[in-house]
Amino acid sequence: MPRRTKRCALTIGLVGALLLAGCSTLPSGGLNADAVGEQVQHRYDAIEGYSATVTKTVEANDETSTVRAHVSADVDGATTVTYRSGPDAGTTVRYETPTRAPVLSAGRRDAATRDATYGALAASLVRTSNVSVDGTTVLDGHRTAIVSLSPANASVNDTERRVWVDTDRRIPLRVETTWTTASGTTVTETVRYENVTLSETDSANETGTRNTVSAT
Repeated sequence: MPRRTKRCALTIGLVGALLLAGCSTLPSGGLNADAVGEQVQHRYDAIEGYSATVTKTVEANDETSTVRAHVSADVDGATTVTYRSGPDAGTTVRYETPTRAPVLSAGRRDAATRDATYGALAASLVRTSNVSVDGTTVLDGHRTAIVSLSPANASVNDTERRVWVDTDRRIPLRVETTWTTASGTTVTETVRYENVTLSETDSANETGTRNTVSAT
């Protein structure tokens, strides 16, 4: 089976996790959306799988809910989630399609995302957003770039994202997503990633050598 057909059909959830790690090597200031999109797509089309400890917190109407889980995705796009807190704590669920893994969400999703490869989807999201680097900070002991995305054609309900990317390992550590529901409620979702491991294939190597990138 060709490698391309085996790659995870990663949806907006993982885009929220890994969207702009490919941007951390670019200069700060004005970013060319097409150039960023090409870089993101090139790197993440090589992703074969990943695992991470994910903590998702959702705030809306003065209420807060939190779910913590260990998440892993394999080359066929299936995702295994072991819940460590929240209503499903202590259970393990295998989702055969990545769109069914709720802990990976990072804002609203739609049908157009379901069959997109990760690289194509990430590149599309970058190209349709205003992308900016808002500076650097230290998060969990790591030097981190803060990258913001806002829709290029803004409307009252549009989703805005901020991604904290480890600049040394190009691994995102946190994603904060804010949007407004049809009823006017503002929702803020914060997803933190720990113990991240990405399995990548070096696309420049015809033998398909696999590389592993990790962060704790």
